[in-house]
Amino acid sequence: MSNSPTFKPQLIIDYIKKNGIEMHVNKNEFIFHSGDLTEYIYVIESGEVLVLRIQDDGSENAIHFLNNDCIFGAVTLYCGPKRHTSFAKSKTEVVLHKIEKNKFEEKVLNDSRFTKEWMRWLEIERLRHSSKLRDMLMYGKMGALASVIVRLSNSFGVNTKKGIVIDTKLTNQELAMLAGTSREVVNRYLKELSKEGIIEVNRKIITVKHMKKLKHIINCENCDINLCQIY
Repeated sequence: MSNSPTFKPQLIIDYIKKNGIEMHVNKNEFIFHSGDLTEYIYVIESGEVLVLRIQDDGSENAIHFLNNDCIFGAVTLYCGPKRHTSFAKSKTEVVLHKIEKNKFEEKVLNDSRFTKEWMRWLEIERLRHSSKLRDMLMYGKMGALASVIVRLSNSFGVNTKKGIVIDTKLTNQELAMLAGTSREVVNRYLKELSKEGIIEVNRKIITVKHMKKLKHIINCENCDINLCQIY
């Protein structure tokens, strides 16, 4: 976990919260489905959301694991009518704010402050996605899991005497979806990491006890903290 500040497009977040429609979503409910029209941009007020994509073999990969103040939905602007290629599902009870894509496009186009903030946020998203793919492709399945745990530590980590506690409960299946592998592989590697004293798992809560060893698995370059997030 880093103490360095992370970038948030606060101007945009506040605008959507103020001008959007509030939604309350129960646990394990869909926010949008693959194939739905991309009509809204969402900001999370509270709760956790998974954005997933179904692969050709029927397995699900988690593209994003989101919590408070995260933006998702119809984020590709000025491209006309499109349809979602992924689906979003609540992991917990969630409070959202949604705004029509067309309305948001007008604001970004006509206000240079919003334009600059949106462009910066998109670039961070692009680089974050690229770094996730790099870790998954270059360092194998153990590297993919190690990368996910490091990113979770930066996004949800709490420093304690025992180590960095990842303050959210994740099943091994959810970890597998985030790492792009199977639950069986995650089970095996979590046991290996625990045996080596790198992590501790207790009732779905992961504590990172030796971050340097965990980062060594993926040859961590200590890149910008904005890129090393699970979002």
